[in-house]
Amino acid sequence: MIAEEKLDELAKACEECIGNDSGSIEEHFEKCPVCKLYKEQAEAVSCITETIKHIASKSEKEICDALFKQLNNFYSMPDEQRLEAISKMLDAEGELSEEDLFKIVTTRVSLLTKLPKEKRVLLMDSLEKAMSMWPEDRKLLEKRAIMNATQDYFLLKKVLLRRMFKKMLS
Repeated sequence: MIAEEKLDELAKACEECIGNDSGSIEEHFEKCPVCKLYKEQAEAVSCITETIKHIASKSEKEICDALFKQLNNFYSMPDEQRLEAISKMLDAEGELSEEDLFKIVTTRVSLLTKLPKEKRVLLMDSLEKAMSMWPEDRKLLEKRAIMNATQDYFLLKKVLLRRMFKKMLS
């Protein structure tokens, strides 16, 4: 689920909860544990989105360093936590401009090609699981980003990577 949809979902749930309270919205946020949780989740979504936007605004080397660090962190996480973290990162990327998304995807693809098999397979499996939950329009955008990211690769590498990601995004 992309960040905007997640925020809308949280707001809708909170709106229903507030509707059942006779007090003010401010009082409700102060005393309702469920809406406090919604607020924390919304802030986490916003923080991740802002972090990804910040990374995308950096130089190519800084993007590479930041994403390399993220990929290493993901690798060391337990499966469920890794899938959740990767899903959040990818959702936040969906909020970027097309130009910034293409920069991030280009760097991510490049880094994945440089990882040893064990790390690459584990991360690619998690990416595939996260991407499988996307709506078709988000998958199409990612496919375009992959096409762009691989355009300068030698022919066999380009075809190989495009096939890998095509399977993931089917």
